[in-house]
Amino acid sequence: MAEVIDVANYILEISRDDSGDGEYELISHMKLQKLVYFCQGYSLALFDKPLFPEPIEAWEHGPVCPKLYKILKVYGSSPITAIVDPDKMKLEESEKQLINMVYSKYGQYSASRLRAITHNEGPWNRIPGTTEIPIGIMAEYFLSLIEVKAYPSSSDEKRDLLNILEQAETNGEIDLSQYCIPMDR
Repeated sequence: MAEVIDVANYILEISRDDSGDGEYELISHMKLQKLVYFCQGYSLALFDKPLFPEPIEAWEHGPVCPKLYKILKVYGSSPITAIVDPDKMKLEESEKQLINMVYSKYGQYSASRLRAITHNEGPWNRIPGTTEIPIGIMAEYFLSLIEVKAYPSSSDEKRDLLNILEQAETNGEIDLSQYCIPMDR
């Protein structure tokens, strides 16, 4: 299982690739905390397991992983200009894909916009201050954000979806027999 620092490092690397010039995008500690939170939430919703074992707590400015906070507090509100530990990025391909998905959806927003999103929606406002946000509450909330396209519109989409589902079953991530009736291609 990945650690929160692995996820943070990978987000910083994505921001560097996304900038186009090889420099790190200006990601503050607060923005990184919110992106890590979204990654954890979507992992719980999509894979029914945490992406990393460290807890996330409800702090004044939104969800925070205390372990990540301790590592990055030296930056204050300044941008993080390099990955934190280059030797710490042990992520599986599916974890990288999840982080890429979260970054493509939320990476465009400023830290203050992400703070507002976490304050207006989700588990943060249901948890008393500086308390761990229960994984079950996070999973329930993020599951409500997932839109499933139930009916692929073309035979190519059906084939692609079936391939993805079969691969997930092969990897032991799901059991298709609970949800699907086998069909010919």
